[in-house]
Amino acid sequence: MTQAQIPTQHNVISQQSQQQAQLQMMLYKDIKYSINSWITPSVLVISSPSVSKIFQRSGNNTSLEQVFSQYILEKKKVNIKVNDSSYELNDFKVNFVTLKDYEQQIQSQILKDTSSSIDSLTTDEYHPNFKLRTKQDVPYFQKICQEPTPWFEKYRHQFIKSLHNLDLETFTHPIAVVLAVSSEDSNPIGMLVKMFEKPPPIFQQLGIEVTNIPKIYMLIHPDNAHTESEKRLNEMKTTFNQSTSYLLRVNTKEDLCGLAFDHSTSHLNPLTNIINGILSKDIPTYFEKEIGGLNDSIATNKKSFFSKVKAFRFGGKKTEEPTETENPKNSVSVEQSIRKVADLYFLLQDYENALSNYKTYSKEFNSDKSPGFYAAANEMIGLCNYMINKECESYFEISYNNYIKSGLIHCAARVTLIHGYIMKKKSNFKGLSDLFKTTAELRDIDPFCSAILWEQAGFALLQTTPSPMFRKATMRIVMAGDKYSEASKRKHALRCYSFSYSVYESRDWNLIDDHLHLSLVRYSFFQGHTSDAILFVNKLLEKNCQSFQKQNSIIREFLYISKTYTKDNYIGELPIPSINNESISVHLNDYSPDGSQSVWQEMEEAFKKEAQITSKPQLQGFDLWKRDLYFEAEKERTAVVEEQITIEVEIKNPLQIPLQFNRVHLVATFKELPIVDSTTTTTTTTTTTTTTTTTTTTNQAEPQEESNMSPLDDLAMNRMNNGSLPFKVEPIDILLLPSETKKIVFSIQPLRPGNLTVKGLGLCMCGAIWGKREFKLKNKRLNKTRQQRESIVYEPNLSTTFRVTCPMPRLEAHFVDFPESLYHGELRQLKLVLKNCSNKMGLKNVRVRLSHPTAICFGSNSDDASCIKKLDQSVFLDVALPPNATVNVPCWVRGMTVGRHTLRCLVYYESEAGNTDLKYRLARCQTQFDVRPSIRISSLSQQSSTNLNAYLLGVEVDNPIIGGAGDSFHIKQISSISKHWKIQPLSYSTDVPTPSIVSLNPGKFTNLFFRIIPSTNICGGGDDDGSESIIENKNDEISITNISFYKNEPMYDSSSFPTFHFLEYEKLTIDQLQQQQLQQQQQQLQQQQQLNQSTNNNNNNNNMKQSTSNSQLNLLSNNRENIIDNLLNDNHPNHIDLLIYWECDNNNRMGVLNSSNISFLPTHYNDPTLAIPWGSWKNTTSPLGKSILYPSLKLPLRYQIKSDLFIKHNFEKERLCTVPLKLQLSNCSFIHPLCLSVETLLPHENIDQTSHSTCQYFWTGITKYNIELKPQEIINVDLNVCFARSGVFNINRFKINVKLSNEIHKEIYSTIQHLINIESIN
Repeated sequence: MTQAQIPTQHNVISQQSQQQAQLQMMLYKDIKYSINSWITPSVLVISSPSVSKIFQRSGNNTSLEQVFSQYILEKKKVNIKVNDSSYELNDFKVNFVTLKDYEQQIQSQILKDTSSSIDSLTTDEYHPNFKLRTKQDVPYFQKICQEPTPWFEKYRHQFIKSLHNLDLETFTHPIAVVLAVSSEDSNPIGMLVKMFEKPPPIFQQLGIEVTNIPKIYMLIHPDNAHTESEKRLNEMKTTFNQSTSYLLRVNTKEDLCGLAFDHSTSHLNPLTNIINGILSKDIPTYFEKEIGGLNDSIATNKKSFFSKVKAFRFGGKKTEEPTETENPKNSVSVEQSIRKVADLYFLLQDYENALSNYKTYSKEFNSDKSPGFYAAANEMIGLCNYMINKECESYFEISYNNYIKSGLIHCAARVTLIHGYIMKKKSNFKGLSDLFKTTAELRDIDPFCSAILWEQAGFALLQTTPSPMFRKATMRIVMAGDKYSEASKRKHALRCYSFSYSVYESRDWNLIDDHLHLSLVRYSFFQGHTSDAILFVNKLLEKNCQSFQKQNSIIREFLYISKTYTKDNYIGELPIPSINNESISVHLNDYSPDGSQSVWQEMEEAFKKEAQITSKPQLQGFDLWKRDLYFEAEKERTAVVEEQITIEVEIKNPLQIPLQFNRVHLVATFKELPIVDSTTTTTTTTTTTTTTTTTTTTNQAEPQEESNMSPLDDLAMNRMNNGSLPFKVEPIDILLLPSETKKIVFSIQPLRPGNLTVKGLGLCMCGAIWGKREFKLKNKRLNKTRQQRESIVYEPNLSTTFRVTCPMPRLEAHFVDFPESLYHGELRQLKLVLKNCSNKMGLKNVRVRLSHPTAICFGSNSDDASCIKKLDQSVFLDVALPPNATVNVPCWVRGMTVGRHTLRCLVYYESEAGNTDLKYRLARCQTQFDVRPSIRISSLSQQSSTNLNAYLLGVEVDNPIIGGAGDSFHIKQISSISKHWKIQPLSYSTDVPTPSIVSLNPGKFTNLFFRIIPSTNICGGGDDDGSESIIENKNDEISITNISFYKNEPMYDSSSFPTFHFLEYEKLTIDQLQQQQLQQQQQQLQQQQQLNQSTNNNNNNNNMKQSTSNSQLNLLSNNRENIIDNLLNDNHPNHIDLLIYWECDNNNRMGVLNSSNISFLPTHYNDPTLAIPWGSWKNTTSPLGKSILYPSLKLPLRYQIKSDLFIKHNFEKERLCTVPLKLQLSNCSFIHPLCLSVETLLPHENIDQTSHSTCQYFWTGITKYNIELKPQEIINVDLNVCFARSGVFNINRFKINVKLSNEIHKEIYSTIQHLINIESIN
């Protein structure tokens, strides 16, 4: 049962509103005012139907009791005298109620109204822009948010005030009755008599005695009534008591019938006098009579009770007594009277008398048979003790437990709210939280009340000392959110879940994470926070830890909520599928999947560096967003009208259930470029100066942005196909299986010039809801300037932003007749087909760049050949392509390296018409081919023993295929190319070798030997028929020697195209590799030198060693620099190139293998840092086509001894035999001179320090020479050797000291063998 609620009127004056607001704040803050508001006497108002109609006509659906309620908002002073006690009440309040308020109401409706009373105070979050994440954040949160739940005190007040139990309390029993009729009624006096002639049934049900209740009679007279009001009033005073009969005139044309309360004019309002009369006369009389009568009744009943007990004990007549289980109201009992008296004393604020009566009342019951009455009595005992500042908590605990036992859950909740207030005052936050938690867990409690208690229990734990119970508090706030959701209070639930989510975020607690995420998704949608809902769905599903059934349920609920709470079935950002943003690649026009985009990017960057382009043009066919750091800020890419832009996107289904996506397409925005309409020029002239001012008038309409960010339904498809949009997209239907990842290529075709930005993907999820998935591209942080480095500034990623320009020609390229496989060194002719697909304009300046630049030679002969001089250069093709033209460019391919290769060809071209937005374009094509092993070549070089200016060359050729499954190869010709050298065969002179020697079956090999001699000595031979097997060509700079191994067959021209050009390509590759290796060695030497310089030496010996070591390192470093310089000079004078032509029986294939840059100058000391040991084999063409590189030899010194080898001498006549010798020294270098000294060794001087033997000959005459050899100079040094006996002697006991620098000398001891036979004669 509820008492009448006091409504707030909207048309009262501001002073009254402020006063009422202050009073309400006091009621909410202090529990005593809430108790007094609950325990307030009631005045019953019974009015005729005509009275209700009069007040309803005045507007605002007002009633008489509501008008009365305005006049008790102010403090009313009432004096009441009961027996010998006098009570002065300074703020006496009454509730004006009707019979409708006594009707049995549904408790759930009362609780619903109570919860709705605080809806206006509800907030989305406890404190804006703050997230509680750790325990350390709690003090700061309490500082900035001292009252996180300001609605709780109002709810507590309304809850305590609204819930009454009419069976257990008498506070709602009326203390006065107002009977009102209208002068418009036909018989108002008779109606007043009949109104309370018989009390209403509710009085009998509640046991309300009407004897002492005062009755006030009121006649309502509207201003438009035609009856005489005074006459009717006199009749009322005659029929009823004069002091209780009133006349109230009303104005139906005004609000509240002109009876609105105004503090300034209240003394002039007749209703004020009526209310004051009721409070000052009628109600005090009622209290005096009622309390006196009840006390007499209690005393009488007690005497009767004791007489019955006496008769029972001394044999009197036994009478029947009602049991405690009987309802006390069913009989006139002392218990009812005691309760009534106690309640009246409580209304009079006489808490001592009330406490005495409540204690007497509680003794009449026990907790087993009447737990409800026992609980109510202890509750009032606790309230009385609280009012007089005595101990009260134990009574509240007894009351709480017995209310629960009797099933009065919400009475127990009322006790909880009162008891919790007292515990909070005592800072018992732990006990407060446990009390609220226990009550919130009760089975039949109202969900909203339970949510309020859970929430307060959580925040109470945050205030516990010395350390807040952080996790437990957060969990109780989560429980509050669950109860709020059960009570359909979505805003409250969202607040609790959001607050708790900041605590549990990123802790990997799957169960609570799923619960919070799912709840946040629901209530974010309900509150219209769609973007937050999508965010929480993403986080809910990203871990993919739910079961199949759970995920299916989540998706179904998400689709249902989205479809229900969104407009046009368009949700905006969808949670799935997930997009791998790092793998997004953009391609302009002819796109074909290729996983090696980095190769294309490097080739494009090489084009840009070669052309020294500083702007960022757009290139066709692949991703070009990456650029040099020295280029200006990144600009949008340039696309062409009516040419498709393709974007490859990797999408994934992160769930364990299959998902269907319909009409997946690219979503984009388009804005046309502004147009300048006119320009005017004005000139202003003054006497002193003439000023010309140019004014540009721009009628620039703001370009309208167009997009397709809406459902791509049938209507939108028709609009797009009709050209209403400035671009077209191609939708795709996609089915993603559980955890499946797909790479999908989407396309968009711009139709007008302007700015086009691709935002992401649009799709229809499971055929239910439309949405999009935006691309989240990574931005590049700027750090070029100091300001950028000190702050965090990112450059916008424009990889999906395009500037659409006017039409341009488009080139397509592909190879024709490209072989699927080649042998190593094989030559094949093919074509590169270039087609201009534009029918409007031609193209020019065609250049080609290859991923394998040494594998292709463009041209058909030496006249039209297009070759490169450096590996990083592009090939210019002298072709013109008018509209719709096709050109076949001849070219040759050669198998360079064994293995599987992908040849990528990037073609550069420009438009003949020109385009400021798109200076040039690139087209690409690629093909794959295999290179299989053919023959393998190994070579060695050795000095000639007969001539200081001649060398031996050995060549081993083998077919490495073993097992008989390979092809046979025939060596057709061998050629040498050098600037200063040529070769001569040593294996034969005038006839070619047997064909079997140069025919190599699988696993076979052959050896060929040649002499290397200077090209100035021309040697040749011919056959009898005049055909030559050896041809020597002396070009302007190089000497080419072609040696054929087959008679009467034409020879290949090694100087012709493309053989010579492929040789040059291979030498470029080798030189580049050598340069890289030598640079690495130089860096290592520099590092070693720095390390040696940093070492601290403590003695002179160490310092001397350190100086020598540093000198050697400087010398070696200088030598490396000379090597690098020589590598830049083609056709090095100390090198010779060898070409071996072969033919294969398989389809008459032919090829040529090159062994370039063969070094044949010797060295005679074993120093691996300067040269390789002389005479070792050099593998020039391994099966993989790689060359084993050795550093160039930097000491080109050759020497030999010349003398008679057989000497006869008569030792008897002459004891010593002196033999003259000549030591020939040759500087083989064409560039560097040599400074050296020649010194013979003494007989006892040994090369090996461990040997102590003595030589059997000695030197005589001049034994030391200092010599300077010029380049290519040969000198003879005269020496004399003496023999003391006959025998065979090895004349090699001399040393050559070569001056490498001022500090370093290199000694070379002779290792050659020169034998002289001394024969003794008589």
